[in-house]
Amino acid sequence: MEQIDLADNVKLILKENVLAVICDSALKTVSSAIYNGGYNQVNAVLNVGVPEGYSDLSLHLDPLELITSSAAKLGLTKDYLAMVTAAKVKNYSLVSKKTEAFSVHVAATAGCSHGESSGEEMDVQEIVGTINIIVLIDGNPSESSMVAALITATEAKSAALRDFDVRSRYTGDSATGSITDSVTVTSTSRGKTLSLAGPASKLGKLVGSCTRRAVTEALLKQEPVWAC
Repeated sequence: MEQIDLADNVKLILKENVLAVICDSALKTVSSAIYNGGYNQVNAVLNVGVPEGYSDLSLHLDPLELITSSAAKLGLTKDYLAMVTAAKVKNYSLVSKKTEAFSVHVAATAGCSHGESSGEEMDVQEIVGTINIIVLIDGNPSESSMVAALITATEAKSAALRDFDVRSRYTGDSATGSITDSVTVTSTSRGKTLSLAGPASKLGKLVGSCTRRAVTEALLKQEPVWAC
């Protein structure tokens, strides 16, 4: 098991096929996660890797079985949300930056063998590759600020793909992501209220730069071909 302290009472844990941000107290979250996503309060944010040989049919018929069995490896039975990825979670990247008032930590896993360009026509035959992003803000963003941070992180993800000139598998257009990506923004709610998280704000600048670098590093670890 690998463990990194991110902030007071908040740690990043990697155990087998689970990458998790865990806090002793409740974290405020905005998330597109498949399990307990939306606006929520949880004690843990999970990025669950699909084990090699795990049946695609089993995953899509009952993703909850994989999620709950994976959460149990960390002793979790409630108060968590979970994203799922076919990328290897051991290939994650963690990027952190801080100011005097707050800090930002971004943990990303990335696979983009099936890139897509949002808004295009797609005939999807299989689901492979996912970019999952966890943004931890050790600060107190408002609800609208957390939504803005989620947008900023998504833009930064697309910018990282543009840096590699990743193309859509379906049309050849410049890829904006893959078809199963998820983003979770979570915060400790400590300190003064942070009302802005767009790309030009102090918080947004850190969210954007950390996310762009984390996605870049994770993609290179998962698919070294992009280094070429």
